[in-house]
Amino acid sequence: MLCRKDPCGIVCIALTYAMLLHCLYVILFVLILPLFNESLYGTLNALIICTLVFFSIISHGRAAYFDPGFVPLPKKAIDFSDVKNGDSSNNLIKPTEEGWTVCNRCDTYRPPRAHHCRICKRCVRKLDHHCPWVNNCVGEFNQKYFILFLFYIGATSVYSVIFIIWTLIVFPEKTEAQIVHAVVICVESCLFGIFVITVFVDQLQSIVTDRSLIDNLKLSESSRMAQQILPPKRVLFRKVFGSGPLICWLCPFDLNKSNPPINSSEMYHV
Repeated sequence: MLCRKDPCGIVCIALTYAMLLHCLYVILFVLILPLFNESLYGTLNALIICTLVFFSIISHGRAAYFDPGFVPLPKKAIDFSDVKNGDSSNNLIKPTEEGWTVCNRCDTYRPPRAHHCRICKRCVRKLDHHCPWVNNCVGEFNQKYFILFLFYIGATSVYSVIFIIWTLIVFPEKTEAQIVHAVVICVESCLFGIFVITVFVDQLQSIVTDRSLIDNLKLSESSRMAQQILPPKRVLFRKVFGSGPLICWLCPFDLNKSNPPINSSEMYHV
């Protein structure tokens, strides 16, 4: 389990959990219990908000505290000076496949599309970006959970706004505390919801184009606009979410390991 001491990341995580718990408190104890008086409709809405918040927290935890795809460090220091200087006469170290490179910062032999994160100080497989909201990198092993976190936060935000507006219409007489809490939740849900939905769409676009944010930044303008030959979209999504029916893609648990970690001994040919 990972826990970085990045101040910005710690603040963002605390803010995320605070807003989720505040939303849960307002919907359950400020609106549903006083207004619906334990009716079946109130129970149904309580179950919906609890499920959304639960899946949001689980998805966030998987994205924040688990390995995003760190490239294993060598057990012994390896001299990469010849490789860095472009000397091809030294055949001591050879990549096992095309596209492997040497990181100039952590001296790690890394596979294609792996990039170095300056905050984590490690190379990450298929690194997309370092997200302060999960205080972790978004890479090959946790992109699914990051996308699910965005999806469930967006769903929670949309549900909260619709439910609160509906209660304002159906129950016009409310206490001052209920009105204040309802306004605060609506503002939080709109701001946070718009942000996560935008990032969610961007993540889906990166899957469809098979290019992460870092990949796009490192490509030249001509390479970025060049025509790509890509596999079917369903294959690209399966690479991130794993095999199985669509309903399993929405589950923030490891039903099957689609991306097993690579043994560090297989990453160096000495």
